[in-house]
Amino acid sequence: MRFFLTLLTLAAILWASALIWFVHAMPLQPLPSDHKAEALVVLTGGQGRVEHGFAMLAAGAAPVLLISGVGEHVTEEEILNEHATDEIRNDIYEHGGEIVLDHIARSTVSNADQSAAFIRARNIHSIRLVTASYHMKRSIHEFRTAIPDVEILPDPVFPEEFRRDQWWQHENTRRLVFSEFYKYFAVLLRDLLRPISQANGHE
Repeated sequence: MRFFLTLLTLAAILWASALIWFVHAMPLQPLPSDHKAEALVVLTGGQGRVEHGFAMLAAGAAPVLLISGVGEHVTEEEILNEHATDEIRNDIYEHGGEIVLDHIARSTVSNADQSAAFIRARNIHSIRLVTASYHMKRSIHEFRTAIPDVEILPDPVFPEEFRRDQWWQHENTRRLVFSEFYKYFAVLLRDLLRPISQANGHE
């Protein structure tokens, strides 16, 4: 019984330590616009992501913006009207910024896969990856798996509803933290087991 309790205590300590590490590993600062890349990649699904992508395109942080996970029938004009001010839209046109919409992706994995196809087709070597701060770690992992030879610059956005400081006191933030925490370690476990499953498939 004592051995079982010891194992349970150690597991709880490891879980709590991993959770604390995960929260503290979230980016705290935005990436300045003068950190240039060959493309911007925005992952849809959260507040402020597309707006930030347009702002960075307007600022000349990259010459092309891929928005991954757009609704099937959404057009460039519609998404610009909804997520960009007149000033930012004019700056994009002035800089000659290109906007590409990915209508296929519906998850972080497919975001990475669809983006990888675009990046390889364009022979792109560096990207600014735009997503929420709490979603960044898992996103970077999926992108590095899909395109290991491409430089990925984390370009986080910070939604107002996500309160990293004292996150445990805010229900919505707490839910997002636990959700991303479990999803991230599930991805790590998936990749840890993948070589084993691939090896078994060749037996």
